[in-house]
Amino acid sequence: MNDFDTEIVLEARGMTKRYGANTALKDVTFRVHRGSVNVLIGENGAGKSTLMRLLAGVERATAGEITMEGRLLELRSPRDASAHGIAIVHQELAVLGNLNLAENIFAGRELVQSGVLVNRAVQEQQSREALLDLGKPMDVRCTAGDLSLGNRQVIELARSLAHRAKVLILDEPTSALSASEAESLFRVVAELKSKGVSIIYISHRLHELLHLGDYFTVMRDGCVVGEGVRGHVTRQWIVERMSGKTAETIARAPRDLHREHTLEVVGLEAQRAGRPALNKVNFSVSSGEVVGIYGLLGSGRTELMEALAGLCPPSAGEIKVSGQVVRLGCVADAIKAGITLAPEDRQRDGLVPELSIRENISLASLQEFSRHGWLQRKDEEARARELAAQLHIAAADLELPVTTLSGGNQQKVVLARCLMRKPLVLLLDEPTRGVDVRAKSEIYKTLHELAAQGLSVLFTSSEIEETQLLADRVLVMAQGTIAAEFEVNEATDEALFAAASPVVEGMQ
Repeated sequence: MNDFDTEIVLEARGMTKRYGANTALKDVTFRVHRGSVNVLIGENGAGKSTLMRLLAGVERATAGEITMEGRLLELRSPRDASAHGIAIVHQELAVLGNLNLAENIFAGRELVQSGVLVNRAVQEQQSREALLDLGKPMDVRCTAGDLSLGNRQVIELARSLAHRAKVLILDEPTSALSASEAESLFRVVAELKSKGVSIIYISHRLHELLHLGDYFTVMRDGCVVGEGVRGHVTRQWIVERMSGKTAETIARAPRDLHREHTLEVVGLEAQRAGRPALNKVNFSVSSGEVVGIYGLLGSGRTELMEALAGLCPPSAGEIKVSGQVVRLGCVADAIKAGITLAPEDRQRDGLVPELSIRENISLASLQEFSRHGWLQRKDEEARARELAAQLHIAAADLELPVTTLSGGNQQKVVLARCLMRKPLVLLLDEPTRGVDVRAKSEIYKTLHELAAQGLSVLFTSSEIEETQLLADRVLVMAQGTIAAEFEVNEATDEALFAAASPVVEGMQ
């Protein structure tokens, strides 16, 4: 695909959106090509989500027009957009936990017979077909609240597919999926393309975008700053247009990686829901070392992090911190031992949205700033400001609600809270999930700087590229144990996925 000649099915022309004095979109023109993957990419705050809300009928533009197949559209609500064949799957999931899968897929658009009765049999059949198309056959009568995060994302996708969307907007669709589930999604996208469905694909995962994308649109500061086609777009092309700067490689501060082990794990075993989750796990992390754990869904990487953080006490094995055996029966034990965790889901487990940025940073360390039962506010504020500066948290005022920050800056707040504890070992579960490219690079740089100061860093990631960029050494988990170990220069895409693939075979 070398040009822009493919038929345009949907076009937003001259789109401007103002919120009071703030202009979120400035004269944006965005074209969607039929039967293609149309990548929309930009940093958090670039205007992507605002544009998608206009296309989905959630909001109305201040100026501009939307045409579909040559006809002018008046999108006053999401129902209007749906009636024209435009569907959106949001990054923040909207699955209703108290309903079953079929009820979720048809929520708000139930199939009614005789004017009053819901035709459950047809809904269930169409739901089964949509799930089969996604390669995820499931019992459509089971309760959605019992599903994993990845399978809840699948239900969101099935909801759109069941209603035969002409234009399907996917906002970070793989952020909660394992590698095998993501591959299943990619196959579905290819099948939808072959049937003429147009995909608008938004993601921060550049490997994913370059693999899937046919047409690329880059946004920055509410404007379109670049358009390209498959074969002419590279990672460097994307990063330079997103940031407005020449792409730079991530520089690592020089480190001595032959120091004593800070963390040693020997023969670790653990169970989850009565079933083995970890099986004789052995590894170590040295002072100043960044170790990555790569693995597919069900490999045991999350359970390992939970065991080390005191969330899931191990049933056997030994954990040493700085040569001393530690018993991790709860989170407090792990913190006392010098281990702290930045969780995968920052919205659910990492942040308190009602509190300010400062309060979120210092929340777990208030006892350090207490004297005779009174909080020493000046000391607390000074330490929070110090960490915010160290992590380059972009906030004019730390007293603002944490929800005013972008996803990348919210993740930095979670890191700041962990560092406030002055840990010996920093655990990170998916450290840049839902974070834009620039924020990722900043987080990588910060973690390398912390390691250069002697901190031991252990992280999990479902992104091969992230694992390669961030780690000094990579451990691959499969079936609850360490299946392979690679120095970073040996950790190729093929090597990592091959080592992790027994999990896929076991799941099949």
